[in-house]
Amino acid sequence: MDASLYKDVLTSRGLKYHYYFSPHRGSKPTLLFCHGFPSTSRDWRKEALYFQDQGYGIVVPDMLGYGGTDKPTDPALYVLSLMSDDLIDILNAEKLDRVVAIGHDWGSRSISGLAHPQRVIAYAFFAVPYLPPRFISPSIDFSQVLADMRKQYGYELFGYWLFFSEDNVNSTIQSHIDSLISLLFTNKPEIKKAHFAPIGALKASLLEDFSSPLASYFTEDDKRAFKEAFSSNGFDAPACWYKVLTRQLQSKDDEKVPDERAYPPSNAPIFFAAAKHDVVCLPENGYRTFSQEAFKDHDITTHEYDADHWLILSNADEINSDLGAWLDNVVYKASV
Repeated sequence: MDASLYKDVLTSRGLKYHYYFSPHRGSKPTLLFCHGFPSTSRDWRKEALYFQDQGYGIVVPDMLGYGGTDKPTDPALYVLSLMSDDLIDILNAEKLDRVVAIGHDWGSRSISGLAHPQRVIAYAFFAVPYLPPRFISPSIDFSQVLADMRKQYGYELFGYWLFFSEDNVNSTIQSHIDSLISLLFTNKPEIKKAHFAPIGALKASLLEDFSSPLASYFTEDDKRAFKEAFSSNGFDAPACWYKVLTRQLQSKDDEKVPDERAYPPSNAPIFFAAAKHDVVCLPENGYRTFSQEAFKDHDITTHEYDADHWLILSNADEINSDLGAWLDNVVYKASV
């Protein structure tokens, strides 16, 4: 994306955010794209540039801990209420009243915290569905959550969270970064069931320099950009997105969320994109989320893509077509 269109803003809590911005043309709304772990705003380039050409306003931040944004290493600074306020500060800096919030991976968690009817027109979730307050119950030990997953699925979907919560995670990854890349962007998603997701599997795979062929959508330019971003900036800050949960800092923050802000307003349309071959963020769990009573009055559009977790990289053309149709036919009607 055009480097000249990136801006910096100092949020109300004194953190610098780096973000891509292009203003809307005519009556088109502005789209806020939030990336996940481990990524930067670059991951949304195929979607952001497409919709920019269509006249939509575009805001794509480097999320906290990534890219040109500040990288604090205190997990307490990554609670959702504070990061939601950061995003609102970006919108205020650009004098944007309302946006369509779009998230992938932990970016879906970010936009889940924007239950602001006066600021968000609609929501689009990729791979990860809406995550309500206390989606990891503070009354249940995380080890029990993992044990329940193993019983239900045959492996712990979130076992790797424990590795990313270790204090020395950055040094381990930096010594084996090629192995991590091959596991994140493998051309065989099933490999993650044995070498990524279960407890201890990711760390063991890195230490033995396990390697898998890369998926075709992850190019040599992508690999070079990934290594440049994370070799220089490290993983200590990005890992805080996990530590804030495993150390139950987020659960304390969730207690402050009033009931009326626990879910998106019912007049806000929702788009959910499931990745058929995602072995961590299973489509069935996303569908289950949106079948809950809390969403009975929402207008929900779902699509399932023949893709792994990184569908925004591999299936961008299909996504742009589907998301564009939803924006034109559903979101536009809801916003007028």
